[in-house]
Amino acid sequence: MTFARNILRHTGALLLLMVLVFVCASAALGEETDPVSFTIQVTPDSLTAPGEVSVSLRISNPTNTDMIDPVTLYDPAGALVSSFGDGGSYILKSGDSRSWEGKWNVTQAELDAGAVAYTLRYHMEDETGSLVEYNKQAVARISFMGERVNLTVNRTIDPQVVRAGKQANVTYELYNSGNVTLTDIRVQDKIARNAKTVKTLAPGDRTTVAFSSRIGNADLTSAGTITYKVVGSNKTLTETVDEAVIPLASPNLKIELSSPTEGVNVGEAATLVITFTNAGNVSYSNVTVTEAKRGEILTNLSIPAGATVTETKEFILMEPTDFKVTATLPDNTGETQTMSSKEIRVGVYDPEKQLLLTLNLTADQETVPEVPADVKFHLTVTNNSNIKAEKISITHGATAVYTIASLEPGASVTLDRDFRISQAGQFRFTASLKDSMNNTVSFESNTIRITYARPTAAPTMVPVVTVAPPALVTPVPADPLLSQSRSALMTAATVLGGLFACALVLFAVSTVVRLRKKSKSKAAYDHLDLAERRDYTEPADDEFDDADEIAEPAENARTEDAPVTVLPHEKVLHSAEQTDAADAPAPEDLPDTDGEGGYRVSRASAAVQETIKKAVPDIESESAPVEIPAEDAPAAPESHRRRRRASRTEDGE
Repeated sequence: MTFARNILRHTGALLLLMVLVFVCASAALGEETDPVSFTIQVTPDSLTAPGEVSVSLRISNPTNTDMIDPVTLYDPAGALVSSFGDGGSYILKSGDSRSWEGKWNVTQAELDAGAVAYTLRYHMEDETGSLVEYNKQAVARISFMGERVNLTVNRTIDPQVVRAGKQANVTYELYNSGNVTLTDIRVQDKIARNAKTVKTLAPGDRTTVAFSSRIGNADLTSAGTITYKVVGSNKTLTETVDEAVIPLASPNLKIELSSPTEGVNVGEAATLVITFTNAGNVSYSNVTVTEAKRGEILTNLSIPAGATVTETKEFILMEPTDFKVTATLPDNTGETQTMSSKEIRVGVYDPEKQLLLTLNLTADQETVPEVPADVKFHLTVTNNSNIKAEKISITHGATAVYTIASLEPGASVTLDRDFRISQAGQFRFTASLKDSMNNTVSFESNTIRITYARPTAAPTMVPVVTVAPPALVTPVPADPLLSQSRSALMTAATVLGGLFACALVLFAVSTVVRLRKKSKSKAAYDHLDLAERRDYTEPADDEFDDADEIAEPAENARTEDAPVTVLPHEKVLHSAEQTDAADAPAPEDLPDTDGEGGYRVSRASAAVQETIKKAVPDIESESAPVEIPAEDAPAAPESHRRRRRASRTEDGE
């Protein structure tokens, strides 16, 4: 026993010696690898308040190796010290050194830390020849001799997520990290109406202030404000804590148990897959999963909010087993929930007693002319296993078709069944039975497809049509100028057609107007006898002569006792007759006939004259001529009557 203790003692001493040798070798190697020496001094080394100090630095290379890359100096704030060397950098040769002196304003944070540090950066090659960056600091200790006021505040929210109707707790930890006593500390948070106070807090002391509020159907918001004073001072100092949302719990966790295989052989491992799907805002930690027959199978699980966690577990099975897991779920609302999965069954098969059935399916037709249709299916079931198959249930989907009581190894049975299919499609049958280990096994037949097609109508004779040979006509290329000309001609023809139609309408209207005027004119003219010629000087050779004229001088026809009243129109006619008589041409100058069968002036017979006198005794025949109608002669125009009267007047004279 003593020998064993000595061996252990010597072994421990040897190990300690080896560690010391290794540490020393590492230090020596580090000194040999890093040739730069960097020292600092500050004056004064103590302050009562933030202020300026003098800084003295010394950088040297005590080795026999020249530095290739320069060293660069940075102040405590991380800024380049440009007054050092050449713009802040300097190359140290072997045995060379460089000093720098300057000023630095020490901050309260540096006083609280009790140190001021400058940094030297440079590159050196390591044993492999690669450049390694070095950051060496020179730290000068500095003491703070004055008052240091500092209140450190830490906020804790518990629980992080709050269920509806539960309490949300906010706790503030106050730590006096300064060197003076604090008084009149007042803490206020948004979740509470009233503030809480702390009378005094000595340097180095801690205290806590808690607030609570019941959450409803919405989130809460926490934000803290802390005010305090220093002993002996009336100045109020303030510390604030940023806003933080305390959410209303909305749990949504699901657990699913599955296995990649439905069964395994005896003695093989079955794999269970447990999947947690967390779609809520509640996080779970230290989760434990247990199995009904095997106890605790998983521990210390974490299921963050919005995450999916999957765990696997293997079990050696000797018989078919039903699995169901239950999870114990502590959450960040301060409560612990339990949740169970659905039960699954993993089968176990004995290779020597494994069932194997084959199903071969055929049909008497692959195409039906109408639906629904009657189809005969032929299903052959063969037992290819080494054991007898019993109570084989044949189904098509959810429809039970037939049950085979038993089927010896190697035996087959054929089922012929007529089915009425409601529509065309794919058809497949399933055989299900229990094996020797009470596992339900299923086997499916091949799939056949039955299509629907309308019956083909009887063919009819189609007359053969002789196709005329194609006319090889070369199209004339279109002439753009000709097309434009045709377009212009069509436009002109359209315009001329419109003008012609308008002219035709105007002609028809003018014709109707002329006919109306002509009919009125004919009604107003005197009718004259139709003669072969016109003779305005010599009367025609007819039944009248000069002796038979009913014409006498005006002065012989009128008596003093019977004055003749001259109408106004007769004065106008008389003036016109005189003018026409004066301008009338000589008888010898007039033609014998006008060649057109016009009218001629004739004198009335003595009998007619006598008839007129009897009818109108007071008016002379020359003063009041009477129109004699004739069935075969039109009325003489007014101009003809005027000329006739003029001729008579001249004869009377």
